[in-house]
Amino acid sequence: MNVNVGVFDPCTESMGPGKRACLWVRGCSINCKGCGTPELISSLPLQPSRVQDILTQVRLAKEEHGIEGISFSGGEPFEQALALAHIAKEARALGLSTLSWSGYTRRHIESLRAPNGARNLLDQLDVLIDGPFATRLVKLGLPLRGSSNQVIHRLTDRYSEVDLKTAKVSITFDKTGTQIVGIMPYELGEAILLLAKSL
Repeated sequence: MNVNVGVFDPCTESMGPGKRACLWVRGCSINCKGCGTPELISSLPLQPSRVQDILTQVRLAKEEHGIEGISFSGGEPFEQALALAHIAKEARALGLSTLSWSGYTRRHIESLRAPNGARNLLDQLDVLIDGPFATRLVKLGLPLRGSSNQVIHRLTDRYSEVDLKTAKVSITFDKTGTQIVGIMPYELGEAILLLAKSL
């Protein structure tokens, strides 16, 4: 079983509570206007990674960084639901929490029109943040959400509402360029990148 991987970060504090690994998948058919990761919308070039290889990276992240969970973003995680459900199940067996964003609503995910395996992934999550990104509903300061229509669903008691009320954005400058990790409107991220280039 493979996953079309965009980026794997073994440790970030900007994609959910505490220190977490984050897997951004490549490919999304929803294609929200103003998406924060437009480079991951296309499924090409295909970069499949074996689920077992990703799980090896997750175990290593727990050993080296003391992560408390794994987050899925993209792209659209629920369009690769079966593979991510397996990763989430194994992560939980390691004592890690699981969180995912989706441009689909929870109602859609639970319906007969949902992508293949969507319910499998939902059943392995502690937190779901659902709904398409909507530029007209952008509001700065929304924890873990880019627009106000998106909803945080606590699917287990792993986290309280307070745990999910804080969000960080990290900005890293180095020789290779500027990297932004976290939830923010695409235009704001672009403005930061332009400012960084001018420095």
